[in-house]
Amino acid sequence: MWVWSSFLEQTGIIKYENTQQLVSGLVSYNSPFLLQTGTRFAVVRRNHFIRMNDESNRDVVDELIVHFSAKEIQQLNNTGIDIEVGSTRIVYDNTEYRATNVNNFGQPLWRDYMPMGVVEVKLERVVPLAY
Repeated sequence: MWVWSSFLEQTGIIKYENTQQLVSGLVSYNSPFLLQTGTRFAVVRRNHFIRMNDESNRDVVDELIVHFSAKEIQQLNNTGIDIEVGSTRIVYDNTEYRATNVNNFGQPLWRDYMPMGVVEVKLERVVPLAY
């Protein structure tokens, strides 16, 4: 289900962590760099829940599901920002979320023309609970 509409658009900051390979003499290593720009998206759903797993006792999860229009995806790709799981973060409502799932509804992100016109991104912010 998608609910993207230009009337629902909100603004935020998108951050993309990328790695570049640097070579210095005989040593080569990967160095991360950060691309950051403003973006527009529609917030579909926001959930708060407590998750319990084997690694930690409990976590408070703030889940945010947003939709990007095809026009916004094209503008982000032109600036060098790709929406990837783990590498993409969004600052919304003074809170930073990290992408955990990208759903393009069967349409590749790099196509210029997308009949669906929307990309859904699931973002999470996890805060561990301490006893």
